[in-house]
Amino acid sequence: MERSITSRFSTLAALGGLLLASSLAPPIVAQDVNHEPRRIVVLIRSLRSDRSEVMSKLYTSPRVWLGANRAAANCHAPILHGEARCVFVVPRSDRVAFAGMHDEDADGEFDRDILGLPQEGYAFSNDVREAFGPPSFEAAAFRPPEVRPFVVHTRYGI
Repeated sequence: MERSITSRFSTLAALGGLLLASSLAPPIVAQDVNHEPRRIVVLIRSLRSDRSEVMSKLYTSPRVWLGANRAAANCHAPILHGEARCVFVVPRSDRVAFAGMHDEDADGEFDRDILGLPQEGYAFSNDVREAFGPPSFEAAAFRPPEVRPFVVHTRYGI
């Protein structure tokens, strides 16, 4: 009987040591590559000057499209020879949409005239252009390219 108690005690002690060691070791977590962030490069072309910067956002859902502080990622990019390059790191998504503006006067706002017409450059993915107001997420959405930059062109006026 004494042997079985000693045997049980040593088994419990060994099990306790394993539990303690496993609680100290970092957990092993299966990684799902579909949930890792994605790097998306957007090249903004047709900027009429190199003044100031391009301010842009990348959205991953129609629910938050163009909402204040709702973008998946933001970018402030310098302009060189009429082009700017934004690099976004966002959660993996089947579709994303880009919106950007050329803040020529460096005031951090999109300038409009008294009729509400744009006075600074703007760009949306797919170079989509609506007659009145910004495009829908569905119109601007694209599948992120795996390697090459996604190119958009800036418009001025309507």
